Amino acid sequence: MSATARVQKSSPIAMALCFAFVFLMGCGGGNSSPESASAPPAPATATVVVVLAAPGPSVSVAVDGQVLAENLSYMTSTNPLVVPSGQHQLVLENSQGSSASGMQALNLQPSSHTTVLYIFPAVFGALTQIMTDDTTPAPNSMAKLRVANFANNPVVSGPYDVYVVPFGNAPSGSPFLTNAGSQSPVYQTLAPENYDIYFVTEQNPGGPPPTVLYHTGSLQLAANQNRSVYFLTTCQDPTGGGCTPNGFTTVTVADLN
Repeated sequence: MSATARVQKSSPIAMALCFAFVFLMGCGGGNSSPESASAPPAPATATVVVVLAAPGPSVSVAVDGQVLAENLSYMTSTNPLVVPSGQHQLVLENSQGSSASGMQALNLQPSSHTTVLYIFPAVFGALTQIMTDDTTPAPNSMAKLRVANFANNPVVSGPYDVYVVPFGNAPSGSPFLTNAGSQSPVYQTLAPENYDIYFVTEQNPGGPPPTVLYHTGSLQLAANQNRSVYFLTTCQDPTGGGCTPNGFTTVTVADLN
């Protein structure tokens, strides 16, 4: 028998195998491949920034028992910590892994940005301020700024006025905030520029001229940025754990971009 004849006699078997393979693929055999399976949706996340304005040694930041940031020192903030949205327990830990603060419950909404400030101790521990941050950019490539007064037991009592002026200028014109601290802080829209933020004693008719208590120096605001500036009291011996107020400072947090 010729080679050509052998090929012709075997060709019906080859065609049957081919049809069987096509039938199996059509019945769902191909659907079991990993490539065709739908990927599960990505879990919703939220962002947390922790500001340590309470005196004492450096601490670690733990969320639900997991350390997410280490060596957070006095008057500094963490980088943004990305966690799943939902209920969480936040605690600061000392170098021995023991709690250096009370447990703080957080309920974080999906895609939210939250700042948690620990302010120097009161009778029953550090004061905690939880701020919900704005992550929506201002229209027309502008910037947003929020200034909050959390000066606790300060050396110079309020109320305070806040001026936001182009860098290099003295405070003048209408205040950015009056009686800062008496109302909930809100974001205001500003043009992108290099600014200086002044905190001054409130001027009363017939009273002494306002006194500058503190100013930030250069604070650059770029287009589509949101920033929060927190006005805080400094302590004479911040590493000792107690606080004898001796001045003021600010901590600036990037809420967007």
